[in-house]
Amino acid sequence: MSSIKLLIVDDHPMIREGLVAMLGPYEDLEIIGCCSNAQEAIEFIKKSVPDVILMDIKMQKMNGIEATREITSMIPDIKIIMLTIYEDAESVRLSLQAGATGYMLKQASQESLVQSIRQAFRGETVIDSALITQLVHDYAQIAQGSQNQSRSLNKDDNKNLTPREDDILKYLCQGLSNKEISAKTHLAVDTVKTHLRNIYRKMGVKSRSQAISEIIRQQGKI
Repeated sequence: MSSIKLLIVDDHPMIREGLVAMLGPYEDLEIIGCCSNAQEAIEFIKKSVPDVILMDIKMQKMNGIEATREITSMIPDIKIIMLTIYEDAESVRLSLQAGATGYMLKQASQESLVQSIRQAFRGETVIDSALITQLVHDYAQIAQGSQNQSRSLNKDDNKNLTPREDDILKYLCQGLSNKEISAKTHLAVDTVKTHLRNIYRKMGVKSRSQAISEIIRQQGKI
């Protein structure tokens, strides 16, 4: 089994060195390069394309979000995980819209980071678990505020959802648990789970957090 080729992009030498020391021992991970800025990274991938890039956001000249947009326009299938200290929902939204596959905080555990790399390599969207609660809260404000507007939560982008699935997705994005959705919809919890599985399949995601991430990406604001 071939290893996952990694490129680390961060303007702090200690961060780059720390990531190399942390990830180096894993047999399924191969660090093929480290870059100190976005332009270096763009030039690097013209010669050697990684499977996954760990990308800082705040860097001089070109930030990580701008670099992600440029790199994914060059290589659409490349996987980029933003690795940052920024916990605001706007940074998450902009990163996902730029083409990032994931968004992880630098204080994430070693285990979580390695798992996110593996998931991103498989094409899954990964969001740091520490951010999910805040993202759900922020999106709930929009979902509730948009009830009086003409645009539905998923009207244009998830046309295959049934009206019942549409309702369940809205409740999910408001942060409700399966049991709470069950009470709201008067459906059995097992039925709610079945609907959620169908929603995930239709949206091309595998979990609640990935569904929320996709909705954030679609809506264009949070």
